[in-house]
Amino acid sequence: NFRCVYCMPREFFGAEHAFLPRAELLTFEEIARLVRVFTGLGVEKVRLTGGEPLVRRELPRLVEQLVAIPGVRDLTLTTNGVLLSEHAATLAAAGLQRVTISLDADDDETFMRMNDAGVPVARVLAGIDAAEAAGLGPIKLNMVVKRGWNEHAVLPMARRFRGSGRILRFIEYMDVGSSNGWRLDEVVTAAEILEMVAAQ
Repeated sequence: NFRCVYCMPREFFGAEHAFLPRAELLTFEEIARLVRVFTGLGVEKVRLTGGEPLVRRELPRLVEQLVAIPGVRDLTLTTNGVLLSEHAATLAAAGLQRVTISLDADDDETFMRMNDAGVPVARVLAGIDAAEAAGLGPIKLNMVVKRGWNEHAVLPMARRFRGSGRILRFIEYMDVGSSNGWRLDEVVTAAEILEMVAAQ
């Protein structure tokens, strides 16, 4: 439901893009079977991610299946947060423990330019509040920083979430398999980000 410029840019994933046919997606039962295999090999942490996992119908049913598997000690979900205010309580009731939410700026102009779906920041902030109210914590926030797009939002984001109990993490812009037009000159390095924040 987003076309983020760093992972699913519209020029690569536009209206003509052929996504996997529904029949080729793993069923919940197949996912649960894989998780049982993984836990048998010592895996304890399971993360539901995507794409955007909250667009998958009946996701709480999958959560219930996964938390029932012996050996799953930490079940978490990564989301863009847009649908989280509708689903946080139900997911928590199903057994989800934590969420990580992608948020690349806290001003509408930059955020909407980054998500390329016309979604305002308020929708994600409402999702963060709903997750916190549902006990899905600690809440982690991922900000992907792309030069020329949102590096100016690093300090406002740091100020907004400092001392909030919500863990803000700055992520270097990465190549995701030659489908995001990645270029090294658009990377703001971790060292640069630390320098920006430390200066304030």
